[in-house]
Amino acid sequence: MKKRLFLLIYLLVVALGASATHIVGGEFELRHLAAYNYRLTLNLYYDEVNGDPAAIDPVISVGIFEKASNRLMMTRQVSIRSRSNVPYTNIDCTVGQLKTGKVVYHDDIVLDPSLFTHPDGYYIVYERCCRNRTINNIINPEAAANTFYMEFPPVVRDRQAFRNSSPVLFPPLSDYACRNELFYFDFGGTDPDGDSLVYDMVTPLNGSSSQFNPAPPPSRAPHSTIMWQAGYSPASQILGSPPVNIDSRTGRLVVQPSAAGLYVFGVRCQEFRGGRKIGEVRRDFQLLVLNCTRNEPPKILATERGTKKYYNNGEVLQISPSSQRCIDIYFTDPDPNEPLEFFTRPVNFTDNSFTVEGNTSGMVNSGNGADTLTATLCFPLCYDTQGKIYELDFIVRDNGCSLPKLDTLRLRFLVEPLPDTPPSLSLSTPDRVFEVEDGGVIAFNVTGNDPDQDVISVTAAGVGFNLNSQKITFAPKTGVGPLTSAFNWELDCQAMKQKSYQIEFLVTSEKCGKQVVTKEVVEVRTRYDNSLPILSSDQTARVFEMELNQEMEANFLGEDIDLHGLVLEAVGVGFNLADYGMTFTAVNGNGNATGKFNMVANCEIFEQGAVRVDFNLREDACVVSPVQTIKLEFKVKVPDISEFLPSNIFTPNGDGKNDFFGMPTLPANVCTGSFQNITIFNRWGKEVYSSTEQDFRWDGKHVNAGVYYYVIDYRTNKFKGSVTLVR
Repeated sequence: MKKRLFLLIYLLVVALGASATHIVGGEFELRHLAAYNYRLTLNLYYDEVNGDPAAIDPVISVGIFEKASNRLMMTRQVSIRSRSNVPYTNIDCTVGQLKTGKVVYHDDIVLDPSLFTHPDGYYIVYERCCRNRTINNIINPEAAANTFYMEFPPVVRDRQAFRNSSPVLFPPLSDYACRNELFYFDFGGTDPDGDSLVYDMVTPLNGSSSQFNPAPPPSRAPHSTIMWQAGYSPASQILGSPPVNIDSRTGRLVVQPSAAGLYVFGVRCQEFRGGRKIGEVRRDFQLLVLNCTRNEPPKILATERGTKKYYNNGEVLQISPSSQRCIDIYFTDPDPNEPLEFFTRPVNFTDNSFTVEGNTSGMVNSGNGADTLTATLCFPLCYDTQGKIYELDFIVRDNGCSLPKLDTLRLRFLVEPLPDTPPSLSLSTPDRVFEVEDGGVIAFNVTGNDPDQDVISVTAAGVGFNLNSQKITFAPKTGVGPLTSAFNWELDCQAMKQKSYQIEFLVTSEKCGKQVVTKEVVEVRTRYDNSLPILSSDQTARVFEMELNQEMEANFLGEDIDLHGLVLEAVGVGFNLADYGMTFTAVNGNGNATGKFNMVANCEIFEQGAVRVDFNLREDACVVSPVQTIKLEFKVKVPDISEFLPSNIFTPNGDGKNDFFGMPTLPANVCTGSFQNITIFNRWGKEVYSSTEQDFRWDGKHVNAGVYYYVIDYRTNKFKGSVTLVR
C-alpha cells in the first residue's frame, strides 16, 4: 500500500513539473499573403530562469472558431520556427533573476472564402498551462493557465474579398521596474492595412488547461479568466501611483509600482476600419519589480538665443524673420559620472529640417568634466509653421536602471515666414485685346520686377497653342529684376486660320521653395474678309437620261471676286471617270477657273442604273470658303429587245414571195443582250435547222409542211416561238 501511495505521489510531482512551463505571455499574428492565403503566427514568451525548456511544446494545437455560433472551423498543428532571447533596453541593467525567451510558431493556412463569410468574424485560440508560481497579483498562480486569443474579420464581406492582416505589436523587452520609480513600456503596434488601433487593459484569460491537462484541445469561448488577489482588478493590475495603465492611442504602458514582486497583466489591441471593429489581439505579459538604488532624473532647460529668460512649458515662442532663429538647450544630472543623451521628437508636425549642433551626448559630473552639456537647435531661414503652433519635445535621457530616466521640455513655437511681396508685371501697351488683319504686326515690351529683389523669370505661353507655331519672337529671361523682353508677332496667312488667340505673360518668383506668379493675358482676334466663290455650268439640268452611245459635253466656270486661287475638279461618286470613258479638263487660276466634261453613254453606265459626278470648286485662301459643288446624274436608256414581232408563216414554193423564214426585225445588239444563235425543232424535238447569223434565212428544204418551233439565244434573254411552213 505504501509503495502504491509513493508511486502516486511521484507521478503527481512529475505531472506538476511537466506543466510548470512558467509561460510569461504572448500573442497571435495573422498576416495576409495572397488571395486567401495567410500566415498564422504565435509569439510565446517564457521564463528561462525558472522554466523547464523541455516543457516547450515542439508542436501546438490551434483552433479557429466562428464568433456568432462558437462553431469549430479549423484545427491546425503549428510547429516551432525559431527561438531567441528577449533583449533588455539597457544591457548594463541585466539581472540574473530575469531572462525571457521567445518561441515563434507559425504555419501557412488557407481561409476558404466559401466558409469564412460570417460578418461577426472569427477567433483563434491556443491553451497552455502554467504560469510562474511566484506571481504576486493572482490567486494560485502555479495553477493559472494561459489562453492565447485573437479575433479577425471574414475574408469575404458584402460579396467582396475582404483583405486584412492583424496588428503587429511592438516586441517586448526583458526590462524590470523599480519600486516607486516611473516605468514606461511601448506596447504600441503597427497595422499593415493602415487600420486604426485602440489599446486597453484586460484581465488575462485562463481557459480550460490545468496542471493535470496542460495542453488540451482548444476550447470554445467564453474562456475563464485568472483570479485577482485582493486589491487588484482589471483597472489596477499592478498597484502604484499611477497603477499600470496604457495610452489608448499610442499603446504606451506606464506604471510607478508601489511594491516589489512579479506581476502578470493583459493588454488588448482592437482594430477598426471605417469606424467598425474588425478584430483584436491580446497579449499577456509579466513585469518584475525590484528594490533598486535611487536614480535621480536629468534636468533640461532652454532659452531663445539673444535672450536671458528660460523657456517655460506652455509658452508659445514666436520666432520672427529678424530673430536669430536658434534655441540654446542646457541639460544636466545630479548623479555622478552620468552619461546623458539629448534628442528631439516632433509632436504635431513632420518637418524636421531644423538642425541640432553641440553636445547631443556626453557625461556630466565626472570630476574633471562639465556638470552641464549644451546643444543648439536652429531653424533654417525658410522654416515656416504656416501660422500653426508646432510642438517639439526636447528630451534628455540618462543611463539609469532599470530604464533610463527622462526629462522632457515641450517647446511650443510659431515661426513667421519671410516676407514675400508678389512680383510685378507690366506691358508697354495699354491694350489687352488686339484685332489684326493678314499682314498685321503686334509689338510691345514685357517687364517683370520683384520688390524683394528675388530672382524672377519672365515667360510667355500660348493658351491652347504653341508660340513656335506662329511668327512670334519672345525671349524668356531669368535673373534679378527688372527684366524686359520684347514681344513681336507678324500675323500671316497661317495665323488667320484661327479666329482668336490668348497669350499668357508670367513673372514668377521663388522663395523657400514656393512660387509666386503674376499674370497678364492678352487676346488677339484675327479679321479676314473673304467672299464666297461662284461655280456655274452651261447645263441647267442636273439629271440626264441619254440614249446609248449619245455624246455629251458640259462646261463649268468658277469665279472669285477676291482673285484667290481656284481649282476645278470632277469626281465620280464611287468610281473613276476613266472607268466609264469620261474626261474632264480644267484650266485653274486666280479668280477664274474653267473646266470641260465629256462623255458617251455606254453599257457600263447603263448597268449601274445611274452614276453621279461631283464638280467641285475649291478656293486657295488663308481662311477657305466651303467647297462649291454642282452634282450631275446620268442614266442610259437602251431598246427593249422583247418588243419585236417576228413572222409566224412562210411558203417556200419558189414564187419569190415569203419563200424564207427570217427575222429582219430583230433588235440590234444592245447592253441588255446580243444575238447568239437560233435553233429550229420539229414537233418531236428534233433539230432541223440552226444558225449563228442574225440575218439568217431558212428555206425549209428537206422537211415537210407543218408547225416548227424555234429558240433564239440573246445572251441575257431567250425568245421562243413557232412558225408554220406551208407548201
